[in-house]
Amino acid sequence: MEEDEVAKCSADVAEGSYFMAGVMAIMGLMAAVLALSGLFHSVLRRLGQPSIISHILAGVVVGPTVLGRMVDFRLLGMEDAGTVLGNAIYYLRIVFMFFIGLEMDLRYLRRYLRASLVVASGGSALCFLLAAAAGPFFFGLLHPGGPGQHPFYPGSIYASTTLYMVVLTSTASPVLIRIVTELKLTASETGQLAIGTAFANDIASLAVISMMVITPTTYDKDGKAMPQPARFSSLPAVKAMVFLWMAFNVWIAVRVVVWIAGLLNKMKQGRQYINKYELCGMLVLIVGISQHVQIFGYSASMTAFLIGLAMPQDGPTTRTLIDDLTYPVHQLIMPLCFGAIGARLNFAKIGRFTTSRLIIIVAFTTLLGTAGRVIGTVLAGRLIGIPAQETLVLGFLVNVKGYADILAINLGDSIGIWGEAAQGVLLLSLIINTFMAGPASAAIVRQQRRAFRYRSNCLQDLKVDRELRVLACVHGAESVHAMLTLAELSEGTTPIAIYLLHLIELMTSRKYAITHLYHAGGDDDDDSHRWGYTREIDQVVAAVNTFTNDTLIPVRQLRAISNLISMDVDVCHGVEDARASILIVPFHKELRYDGRMVCRREGRRELNQRILQTAPCTVGILIERRSNIIAERKTATEEDQGSVEEPAEEDATMHQVMAVFLGGPDDREALAYGARLATHPSVRVMVARFLLAEADMDNNNSEAEDPLMSTELDGSDDDAITMVVGEEDEEAMEDEKFMADFYARFVAPEHVSYTERYVSNGLEMVESLGSMAGMCSLFVVGKGGGGGAAAKMTSGMGGMEVECPELGPVGELLSSDDLLGCCASVLVLRQHKVRRKVESE
Repeated sequence: MEEDEVAKCSADVAEGSYFMAGVMAIMGLMAAVLALSGLFHSVLRRLGQPSIISHILAGVVVGPTVLGRMVDFRLLGMEDAGTVLGNAIYYLRIVFMFFIGLEMDLRYLRRYLRASLVVASGGSALCFLLAAAAGPFFFGLLHPGGPGQHPFYPGSIYASTTLYMVVLTSTASPVLIRIVTELKLTASETGQLAIGTAFANDIASLAVISMMVITPTTYDKDGKAMPQPARFSSLPAVKAMVFLWMAFNVWIAVRVVVWIAGLLNKMKQGRQYINKYELCGMLVLIVGISQHVQIFGYSASMTAFLIGLAMPQDGPTTRTLIDDLTYPVHQLIMPLCFGAIGARLNFAKIGRFTTSRLIIIVAFTTLLGTAGRVIGTVLAGRLIGIPAQETLVLGFLVNVKGYADILAINLGDSIGIWGEAAQGVLLLSLIINTFMAGPASAAIVRQQRRAFRYRSNCLQDLKVDRELRVLACVHGAESVHAMLTLAELSEGTTPIAIYLLHLIELMTSRKYAITHLYHAGGDDDDDSHRWGYTREIDQVVAAVNTFTNDTLIPVRQLRAISNLISMDVDVCHGVEDARASILIVPFHKELRYDGRMVCRREGRRELNQRILQTAPCTVGILIERRSNIIAERKTATEEDQGSVEEPAEEDATMHQVMAVFLGGPDDREALAYGARLATHPSVRVMVARFLLAEADMDNNNSEAEDPLMSTELDGSDDDAITMVVGEEDEEAMEDEKFMADFYARFVAPEHVSYTERYVSNGLEMVESLGSMAGMCSLFVVGKGGGGGAAAKMTSGMGGMEVECPELGPVGELLSSDDLLGCCASVLVLRQHKVRRKVESE
């Protein structure tokens, strides 16, 4: 009796009567794909692999190759895991294709339009020629045995060769953007040119596929194909009419969605986002119109892609779609879409090939595509003057594969040209190509950085008549003017090279929509049409343009897009790329409306500390007080409106700088920077050297020379004490030598005013610094932290160096709110360790 009930239940399940069993199976497949994809990516990302590889491998495991051998989905009325997932995510695939089109901001191509088109055309042209020549050979490898096993009709060969050319010439721009981001190339010209080239390739490939999917087949209301007479559908006139009819329907669908999006933008003018009901309505509209076009014979996925490509890039509608779809698309929909592709890969069906034949076919396709893409890109890049190493990186980057290739593979399978064996071979080649792109590009980038690695010269060793290369970092537009003004004042007697690095914190929900960061601003100045990072970038660019127009000094802009944990690596790469001699970063505290310094982001303080430890050049931390003259430069309009008398105008435009010297390498670096400032006609530099009072100096010397000092200690510590005393003596001698040279070059000719102050401890140091609080608009000090006389002069200053050790005791005091009457900015410098290493050697 029980066996009869079990047999009856199995029959009901096989007939599909158990609906919930099928739903649970589908949900289990989706959960398995998502879990395995995350597991694989946590391992493969350390090898420089994009997430698409993990998604496809997760699908392979879930599919008939692994899991399908243990679970027979036919018992649930299903074919296999690939078919189940493909049917379950049908509508999600439409949303995914729409989002791909939405991410392709065509205005991004304007930045490197000519170079992108040349590089894309060069790489694609060689791949096109190689695929055209090798297409019949590839078709023959896939269909061995002659006409008895597969009809060798010319039409099949031509169609197979055409699709083969699409597979070899396409580039997956979403995948490439991920790789470029992981390689820290988003702010470099190479990375931006690679993205532009990928866009050009992707759009061209998808355009070809869009025309190839046009068929005279129509569909009924249930989505089933309606048969057409073969003779009627093969007439050229009929094909032309079908093409025009499809183009007209797609154009109407695109225009309707774009018109509704523009209408929503007008209704929501002045707002940042549309509400969730309007968002759901837009998605339902896009899916519904795409389905409507498919009834007339065109692909719904390609219609959704064209709609996304034509969507207006400004306004609350696109802003909401980008912000709300980015995370679910990349974390849920994208793994399921590519996982469904991998689940269709059945190695049992590929098994009809021998191992040697399979290796030959996969290697042939992989090497052909890689050689054509890399060689063509290198030749095209050299034609327009791009360095050979950069073109090599470009060649491997644009060889990544993705959704366009998969669409071509599926198209070849659906029209009966390629079977499941060919699909498996091409998917393996796709995985290998994409797998090679990340590590190959990363290896070339590392080798290139090692080849161009420079040895930074400290400011102490850099003569005033030598070019100074400054890299200034900002988190936002409010710090741009102060940073660039300080860089301009330090140019010395030769032109200065100023680089501005915009530090953009990468948020998880926005980290994939990077292309929207770089498009050129339009004529619409409404801030409601800017969102996220784009608004910040526009503000920084506007501030830099204002400074450049006022001073006629060119500023090279860079961007580092990363999270704060790894942003110090980007900053160090920026230093190496700019070959900077000094790096200036903003202090983590900002000036509040009541004049007090407050910390708004604790992560920025930790970032500054890591930069101090790893930066390959001298580092300066600028504590900016906007009320002083360094941060506020009067424009011509403000001067015209003011009532300042002409005799006082010269004094009003002079920058008063106070350089504090206690001793040590950091203070020598601060004094060397002050010497460069002194060469600027608008800067007056005063040097205040602090010395120990004579009585304390005698006590300090007697302690160092006392032979009984080491009798109370173990013999093992004698060498350590001698070494410390010897190092202090060497530092003191170096200080005297440096000050003698500085006095002769700058103080004696009266380029710099000089004063000496004697203090005995930290309390007297605080009083002396407090008396100088209102004498300047900028303090330049060294981080310090050494021993000897400087340590004794700063002892007992309240332990403030513990709160901000990156500033040192003097910098901490000058930047604190406890120093009454101090409204000056402070620049704290730390000398690069390379000089100390050279001296010790």
